[in-house]
Order: sequence, then structure tokens, then C-alpha cells
Amino acid sequence: MYVQSNYDVIEGISKLNKNRIVGYILLLFFFLILSAGSVSAENIYDEKIYEGDGYQINNYFIEVSDITSLEGSISLDINIYQLQSDGTYDQLTVSKTIIENKKRVKYLSDPVEILVNEKNVSSQYAIVDIITTGISVEYEKAVSGGVSNAFYVGEPSLVLTKETDKSSVNIGDTIRITIKARNTGNGIAKRISIDPGITPGFTFKSSIYTTYPTELPVDTAYTQMYIYEVEAARGGTYTLSPAIATYSSSVFGDDYTAASSMPTVIVAEKVVETSDLEITISQDKTRLKRDEKITFTVYVKNLKDVPASTIKITPVIPKNLTYVSGSEDIDMIAEKPIIQKSTYGAMYEEEYKFTFKAGGVGANNLTVKLTYNNGTGDITKEVTSEMFYIQKGKYDYLAEYPIYVYITPVFILIAIAGWLHWRRSQFRM
Repeated sequence: MYVQSNYDVIEGISKLNKNRIVGYILLLFFFLILSAGSVSAENIYDEKIYEGDGYQINNYFIEVSDITSLEGSISLDINIYQLQSDGTYDQLTVSKTIIENKKRVKYLSDPVEILVNEKNVSSQYAIVDIITTGISVEYEKAVSGGVSNAFYVGEPSLVLTKETDKSSVNIGDTIRITIKARNTGNGIAKRISIDPGITPGFTFKSSIYTTYPTELPVDTAYTQMYIYEVEAARGGTYTLSPAIATYSSSVFGDDYTAASSMPTVIVAEKVVETSDLEITISQDKTRLKRDEKITFTVYVKNLKDVPASTIKITPVIPKNLTYVSGSEDIDMIAEKPIIQKSTYGAMYEEEYKFTFKAGGVGANNLTVKLTYNNGTGDITKEVTSEMFYIQKGKYDYLAEYPIYVYITPVFILIAIAGWLHWRRSQFRM
């Protein structure tokens, strides 16, 4: 009997332990469900919304459309809309209840639930709490003017550019590369990361700017995302590897990528020496009268020890000047004075004179273009003279009167002379 009792006790204790274990498992399962529910919910507390305004959550819009006062109490009307990609919106069916004189509006469509609880209301605004379930809230914003002013949040689309500060370098030269991005989609781009894309043949040197924004709104100007420097390690013509942006939508779960433009960089095998021509211009006067002459002196000098070739100097003649004469090196081509030289040697210098006759009255200046080959490519430079002023000539006032003013006295004199000749003939008879 004693043994049997001990056995019953042991069995009872065993059953009790099993019940406790089951209870702990159920309790743990309950807490897991509770924690999972709290993860999927988003609470927005104490949001003040004025009458006619609203609050946007992703592409849902909560609007306070009407606040009325009736018999000493204030009532408000809350509507919930869903924004569409074509700019329209649908008013959603909601349930409205009153709990302790406070309005509660609920929209439910599995798995989305939006619950709006009124906390306080005045004659101008309402303070509400908004609780969402089944939504990953990525975009939320107060919107003035109601649902008609809400903005549909769609998919982003990044456009990337990769720009270089030099397109032709030597081995060992440093190139600065700038990556820019612009969002041309209709949704905010979030969680942006940039892979700059280092090109083989170049050695990464340093980062200049890396603190780029991780979000880009819609239709902004190009934004600097990444600036870094590389060193040219090998000669050749390179198309730079594109930068790659990885980003996500503000309301959709998809991930996106975008590749940048790919500029070309030429790396010379060895250092190339080039010529450098300097051009200046002077003039013998700044004020002259019509029909007077003005002379410009053009001075050209090679600043380097490397010869320049295919030199061409062309004045751009204003309308109130006419070319008269100049240095013997000037050729007339298509009735225009032009200087052409096959080469300028190291440190070579020369000056040329151009003389013009002043025509129309007014102010102007003379521009002279210089083109040459510096050893690696064609170079164009321009120089402009000081302003010169052309005034009226000594007898210009005579041209201001019509021709009959001058012809009429002549006719009168001829008539008088004829009459006198006729009278003289009569007396002789």
C-alpha cells in the first residue's frame, strides 16, 4: 500500500511537469504571435489634420473633410482614399463607430487594415492616431488641400552619369570621376547604394565625396553621389566601367539596379610635349571719324620649345570697317584678309598689321581667330580688341540734306546766266 502510494505521487508529479511544459509552450507561442503582430503594425500618434487636409501613408490617404458643430458638440468626417497611378483616387468603404464620444474609422481589406482614432477635435482641426496593419509604411506625409493634392507614389527609376575631368591623359596622371544620379520615375528611390566601377588599367587613388544621399525624390536635378580619383596605369583607349546603383521602391518590395554612362579616356603611352601659341592685339586709336583709318597689330608667340603647325589667323571684320592694307604675309582669300603659315618654330614670335577704313558710325571691336595644331590636336583661340568709336566725318552733314537742296540753286544760276546771255544778244542787235 505504501509502495503504491509512492508510485501515485511520482506519477502525479510527472503529469504536473508535463502540464507545465505544455503551458510554457503555449505561452511562448502566444508571445510569438503577439510580437509578430506588433511588427506588422505601424502607429502614427497625435497627428494634427486641419479641415480639408489629410495624411498620406504609401498610396492611402486619410482626409478630414468636414468639421461641424452641433448643439455644443463638434463632429468631424473622416474619409479614406486609395491613390491610383493615373492620378485618380478611389474612396474606400469604411466603418465608423463612436466610442466614448470619439469617432473611430476603420478600413479593412485583407491583409490591410487602417484604423483612425479621434483623440481631440476643435473647430479647425482634429488630432488623431492612425494605426496600420499589413502595410510596410515607407512613405508618410501631411498634405494640405486634401486628396486632390496627394501624390501617387510609384516605382522609382534612377538615371546615372559618370563624368571625368579629363578625356586625354598620360600614364601617371590623375583623373577625377564624378557619379551623379537623377530619379525620373514616379516614386521615391530608397536605400541607394553605389558601386563606382573601377576600370582595369586604372589604380584607385582616393575617395573625394562618398556621403551621398540614400534617398532621392522624384524629378530632382542631378545629384552628386560619388567622387573619386584614379591614376592612369597603362596606355590605351578605355571605355570606363559603368557605376552601378542598387535601390528599392518606397512602397513596393522590388529591388532595382541602374548602370551609368561610360565615358572614354585616352591614356598616352608616354608624355607628349605640345606647343602653345599666345595671341594678343593692340590698336593705334580708339576714336576716329568716318573714312579715317585704324590699324590693329596682332602679336603671336610660341611659348614652348615644340613647333606648332597649320597656323591660320583670321580677323572677324565688323560691318563698319573695310580692309585696306596690311602685312605682306596677308593673303586675300574670298575677299578676306587671312594669314596662313605651315609652322612656327620653338619660341617663334611674329606680329602682323591690319589697316581698315572706318565706315558706319558707331562702336565696335575687332576679333581675331587663331587656329593651329599643337602636336596632338587642333587648337582654337580668340582675341578681341578694345572698343573703338567711329564718329561723323567733316562733311557728313552735307549728306543729311536731300539732293534737290543742292540742284535747285544750280538750275537757278543756269537760268539767270541764260537770261543774261539772251538780253546781251538783244542789245547787240
